[in-house]
Amino acid sequence: MVAKLRAMTATTKAETSPPVSKDKKVRKSAGWYVVFVLIGGVLAGLLSMAFNMDSRATLGIPDPGTITTFGFPFAKAAGELLACLGVGSFMLAAFGTKQRADGTLGLDGYTASRTGMWAMLGWGLMALMEIPLVLSDVSGQPLSTTIQLSNWAVSLEQTKEGLAWLWVAIFAGIVALGSSLTRKWIWQPVFFAISLVSMMPLAVVSHNASGGAHDYGTNSYIWHLTFTVFWVGGLMALVGHARRRGEWMPEVVKRYSFVALVAFIAMSASGFINAAINIDWSDLVSNNYGIMVLVKAVLTILLGLCGYVHRKITIPEIERAQSNRPFWRLAIVEVIIMALTIGVAVALGRTPPPPNFSEQAGGEGLPSITQMQVKLGYNLEIPFGWEAMFTQWRFDIFFGSAAIIAAWIYLYWLYLLKKRGGTWPLSNTLWWLAGCATLLFTSCSALGVYMPALFSVHMIAHMLYSMGIPVMLVLGGPVTLALRALKPAGRDGLPGIREWLVVFINNPVSRFLTHPVVATVQFVAGFYLLYMTPIYDFLADEHAGHVFMNIHFLISGYIFYWVIIGVDAAPQQIEPSVKLVTLMGSLPFHAWFGISLMQSQQVLAETYYASLDLPWAVNLLEDQNVGGAVAWAAGEVPLYIVTVALFVQWRRSDEKDAARYDRVADRNNDEELAAYNEMLARMSQQVGVGGEDERDYYTSEVDAQHPVHMDNPIDASKRRGR
Repeated sequence: MVAKLRAMTATTKAETSPPVSKDKKVRKSAGWYVVFVLIGGVLAGLLSMAFNMDSRATLGIPDPGTITTFGFPFAKAAGELLACLGVGSFMLAAFGTKQRADGTLGLDGYTASRTGMWAMLGWGLMALMEIPLVLSDVSGQPLSTTIQLSNWAVSLEQTKEGLAWLWVAIFAGIVALGSSLTRKWIWQPVFFAISLVSMMPLAVVSHNASGGAHDYGTNSYIWHLTFTVFWVGGLMALVGHARRRGEWMPEVVKRYSFVALVAFIAMSASGFINAAINIDWSDLVSNNYGIMVLVKAVLTILLGLCGYVHRKITIPEIERAQSNRPFWRLAIVEVIIMALTIGVAVALGRTPPPPNFSEQAGGEGLPSITQMQVKLGYNLEIPFGWEAMFTQWRFDIFFGSAAIIAAWIYLYWLYLLKKRGGTWPLSNTLWWLAGCATLLFTSCSALGVYMPALFSVHMIAHMLYSMGIPVMLVLGGPVTLALRALKPAGRDGLPGIREWLVVFINNPVSRFLTHPVVATVQFVAGFYLLYMTPIYDFLADEHAGHVFMNIHFLISGYIFYWVIIGVDAAPQQIEPSVKLVTLMGSLPFHAWFGISLMQSQQVLAETYYASLDLPWAVNLLEDQNVGGAVAWAAGEVPLYIVTVALFVQWRRSDEKDAARYDRVADRNNDEELAAYNEMLARMSQQVGVGGEDERDYYTSEVDAQHPVHMDNPIDASKRRGR
C-alpha cells in the first residue's frame, strides 16, 4: 500500500511539475545582449553614412561631422534594441513566471525584472543622448556644440523629435526607478505597459507622421512598432530564460510562439501599408529608400522561416524535456537577424522617400500636397452631412482593427465556453458585438473622417467613444465570459489569462479606480481638463493627439459604466441605490459642460482649425456651439439605456436574493423564520420596566385623565403600585 501511494505521489509530481531540461550548465546572456545592441547600432550608423550624405547636401544642411552622422542612428538603433529587451523582460516576468505565495517574484521573474530594469536604464540614457544629437543633425552643428547644456533647451523648443526623446527618457526612467524598488509581481504588468509606452513618442515624429496619408502611416506604424517590440523583445528575453535553465520553458515558448505569429502577420501587414504610402514598385530596385525596404522585407521573411523551424523542431525538443540548447542557439541567430532588421529600419527612417512620395510638393506630374493633407492626411471635398455619411469612408487602422480583433476574441471565448457545454446569455453577446460595430462605424465612417476637421463632429464622436460604446461593451461582460471559458491553471500550473484577469480585478489599483467617487470624478473631470485648458489646443494639432483622446474617452467611459451597470464583477461591491445616485450625480456636470461650450465666445484650437483651409465656409464659433449642444443633449440617450439596465439588474439582484433565501429555507426547513417567531414570542412574554404599562398604553382606552398623559408610563406605574 505504501509503495502504491509513493508511486501515485511521484506520478502526480511528474504531471504537475514543469519539465526540466537535461542541460546542466547555467549560462549568462549579458554578453549576447551587448552583441545584439552593437550589431543593430553599427549597421544603422554605417547605412546612414552611406545613404544620407547625398540627401543632406541636397537639402543644404551642413555636415555635422562623423560623430553625429554615425552616432545619431547608432544610438537610436541600440536604444530601440535595449527598449525591446526591457519590454520583453517585463513581459516574461509578468506573464511567463509564477509568483511566490507572498506575492513576490520567484528567481526567474526577479532575474527577468532586473534585466528589464538595466535595459530601460540604458534606453533612457540613449534617449537623453539623442536630444543634442537631434539638434546637431538638423542644424549641421557639431555635437561638441549642441551637447552644451545651454543648447539643450533649443533642441527641446525647436525640434519635435528632441521633445519626443525627452518623453522617452522620462518613461524609461520611471520604469527603471520603479522596478528597482519592488519585487512584487503585481507591478510587473505595470512596468511592461509603461516600457511599451516609452516607444510611442517616436511614432509621433517618424516620417510616417507627416505628409499625405499620414493617418494611415502613423496608425500602421504604431501597430508595426508595438508588435516589433513584442517579437524582438520577447525572443531576447527567452534567450536569457533558456540559457539559465528557467522553469516552464515549454509553456513559455508556446505562448511566445503564438505572440510571434501574430507579430509576424501584423508587422508584415503594417510594413506593406507603410511601403505603399512612400514608394512605387519600381522604386524597390531604383532608389535607396526602396532598396532598404526590399532588404527589410527579405530579413522579415527570414525571421518568419526561423519561426517555422522553431515550431517544427525546437519547440517539440523542449516539450520532450531534452534540451534547451537547440532553441537558444537558433534564437541567437534569429535575434541577430532582428538586430539587422532594426538597423535597416532606423537607416530607412533617415532616408528621404522617392521625390514623388515626399512630403514636399507632389513631384513631377503629381498635384501638390494641400495644407489639409499635411494636417489630416487626406482631403475633404464636401461638407459634413448625409451625403458625406454615405460616401466618405476611410478605414481606421488603429481603432477599426481593434474593433475587429475584440469581436473575434469574444466570439472565440464564446466558442470555447460552448465547447465545454456552458451557456451564455445571447443579450450579452449582442451588446458586445454592437459595441464593436459602433466602434468600427465611428472610427471608419464620416464621423471618424470629419472628426479631426470639425469640432461639432468631434463632439459627436466623443460622446460615442465615452458614453455610447462603453455602455455596450460593459453589458457584454467580457471578463465573466473569459473566466467561464478559459481553463484554470491550477495550483501547480503556470498562471494564464484567467489568473491574470482575477488579479486585474482584485488589486488595490482596481479597487481605487472603481470606487464610485473616483470613477465619477475621472469620468467627468476629463471633459473639463481636456476642453477648459490648453490641452486640447496641443493635442488637436497632432494625429497622435486625436488617437490619445479617443483612447482616453474609451477607457474613462468603460471604467465609469463598469461601476454603474457592468455585468462583470467589480472590486467594489456597490448597492444599486448607490449606483443610481452616482449616475444622477454626474448628470449636472455633463449638462454644465455642454452649456458652457454653447455660451463660450472663445474658439478652441482656433489656429489649428483655421489652418485646415476647408473648401467650404465654416463659422468656427457656431460649430463649437453646436458641439456644446451635442454634449448637452447626447448624454440623455445613453442615460435611458443605463437607467433601464440598472433597474433590470436591480430586479434580477432581488430575484436572486429571494431565490437564494428560498433554497436555504428548503434546506433547513425555515429555521431562520422559526427562530425569528420564537424570539418575538419570548419578547411578548417578557415583563420588564414599563412592560405592562406600555401594553396598556397601546391597547387600552386612553383619555385626558389617563395616567400616561399626566406623566410618563414608569411614573404612572409607580403611582398605581402605591
